[in-house]
Amino acid sequence: MATPGPQPKRVEITVSTRTFLTVLGVLALAWAFIEARQAVLWVFVALFLAIVLSMPVGWLQARGMKRSTAAMLVMLVVFLVFGLLAYLLISPFVGAVRNLIEDLPQIVERIRESDIFRQIDARTDIGAELQTRAERLAADLPSKLGDAFEVGGKVFGFGLGALTIGFMTLFLVIDLPNLSRSLHSVLYPNESERIGLLEERITRTIGRYALGAVAIATIAGTVQGTAAWLIGVPFALALGIVAGLLGLIPQVGATLAAVVLSLVALTQGVPQALIMLTVCILYQQLENYVLQPTIQGRAAEISGFFVIASVVVGAALLGVVGALIAVPLTASAQIVIRELTAERRARVELAHAGAARDGPD
Repeated sequence: MATPGPQPKRVEITVSTRTFLTVLGVLALAWAFIEARQAVLWVFVALFLAIVLSMPVGWLQARGMKRSTAAMLVMLVVFLVFGLLAYLLISPFVGAVRNLIEDLPQIVERIRESDIFRQIDARTDIGAELQTRAERLAADLPSKLGDAFEVGGKVFGFGLGALTIGFMTLFLVIDLPNLSRSLHSVLYPNESERIGLLEERITRTIGRYALGAVAIATIAGTVQGTAAWLIGVPFALALGIVAGLLGLIPQVGATLAAVVLSLVALTQGVPQALIMLTVCILYQQLENYVLQPTIQGRAAEISGFFVIASVVVGAALLGVVGALIAVPLTASAQIVIRELTAERRARVELAHAGAARDGPD
């Protein structure tokens, strides 16, 4: 008689109502974050700017000025500076781009007449294709410039976003002490002291990072603007300002500046464009692998490797904004991790010291 085999066990998986609601809440929060990612990004940028501007606001406040007045004064100066830069840059570059497009057929023709390109042109039809496209683009220039409403709408949208971020930054700068006091009001004394030290260190680190970014932008604008002036490129001062502003963007900014400056230099001729491109590429290597890790690494107190790695990852996740905030965010995370692991590191250090003191038996 055959022995009956073991009966299969019944497995039940029960999900409590609380677990189900928690998962549902997390999914809803993730969906809301994705849908409102633009607004969340604006809030994050405003918070970053508020921390940066807290330094000059605190400096004015220490000299007897009310915080709200100091914050409004600093924000007014920021708006005036960027408004002046926009006024100085927009008009010259619209003319430069228009002249570049109108002269593009002649520029392509001069390139095709060079010895190197003649050999390429004899084997392929790339030269004729470039000539056709250049002539078509120059012929379509009036109709392209006629799309003013579309361009104006994009500019208006950008201006509205900048204005919104500006006002959020203003109110955040004014309310940061109140927000900090509200946080400390629900903490025990030892926790409050610990959080206060973290706030101070993070604010100081972000402030130093901002000063380092301004220093790098100044170097970028001076080097590339001077090179543009020496080779006779028009609007050299404006180009230097553009290179400096783009220099605020780690890694990516120098590449964008190289494209802009080389295209404007192309209006003066191919040799000038090649010289400008060479200068920009050489400076880009200097900034990416010497200035950025050295200046920003020391300012944020993180290694050069983490400077480059954080910028690359930040740019991949959030584009230009991610590249801008990557280093201070990494530095802030490093400060928090060091604080959270301080006690453990102290115990480990004592254990190693005891083992070294006892020595081998």
